[in-house]
Amino acid sequence: MIKNLEHIFKNSQEKIIESFSKVEKSNAARTTFDKWKRPEGGGGQTFVIESGAFFDNCAVNFSSISGKKLPKAALGNALVKSSNNGYQAMGLSVISHPKNPYIPTSHLNIRLFCILDRNKEIKEWWAGGGYDLTPYISFKSDNIKWHDDAKALLNSYNKSFYKKFSKNCNEYFFIPHRNERRGVGGIFFDNFTQMNLAKTTEMLSSIADQYLSSYMHIANKRKKTKFNKEQKDFQLLRRGRYAEFNLVNDRGTAFGLQSNGRIQSILASLPKDVKWSYKKDNSYIKMEKQLLKHINSDWNV
Repeated sequence: MIKNLEHIFKNSQEKIIESFSKVEKSNAARTTFDKWKRPEGGGGQTFVIESGAFFDNCAVNFSSISGKKLPKAALGNALVKSSNNGYQAMGLSVISHPKNPYIPTSHLNIRLFCILDRNKEIKEWWAGGGYDLTPYISFKSDNIKWHDDAKALLNSYNKSFYKKFSKNCNEYFFIPHRNERRGVGGIFFDNFTQMNLAKTTEMLSSIADQYLSSYMHIANKRKKTKFNKEQKDFQLLRRGRYAEFNLVNDRGTAFGLQSNGRIQSILASLPKDVKWSYKKDNSYIKMEKQLLKHINSDWNV
């Protein structure tokens, strides 16, 4: 059963790697594909592109780890689970930081946590995941389509999911110390057990497919747009928000660190190039004002 579940996640990883590799094209890009083992149990495979023509960097990371004691970050706020006989946790995490500031940063995660019985069969399980979009130069049409696509997909499973998952996304991807959202949202869910395991893993796979389709639609639409130094600097400064959230607030990062995960894979979500500045100049203030109008809007209505 575990191997079959892992295959579903790996299949999604392969599709995304193929698509990202196709759009990158540059021979100068540094591309790495690592298969790795975790001493405590399990392992994974990580694909990374750095310093490309399309991507500043991206990472497509699959992991399936096992252990005796489930880290606190795996449980969220609502669950208290006993893992006396061990656990298996698997997930696919995708992050893209394109070079062109007209193309948003994007993020996908699908995950499954399993509590095992004494025979190492699945006793209890729950799922989570979602995807979200972080633009720098934001377009209303892109944001609407991003949400419309997610809604159409989730409606095919349950018409109550989109409203709940999109609200979760706005609440989860919020940066308290900045008092702003990370981006224009998407969908996010955790501690999910509302369908049987087979239907849930089908939905996780469909979410990964929809993320890829929706994101590549935006990327291909915007990739030839010319940009200037001010726009690139604005992107790098706003990427600071992304790094802050991942290091301070993200439960996935916390889980990786608490489970003695592979550090280079965990931190592959961070942008390769990023800036912080003590003082904002007039150009930044103007672009940020426009961006925050979109970030503070509810696109899920």
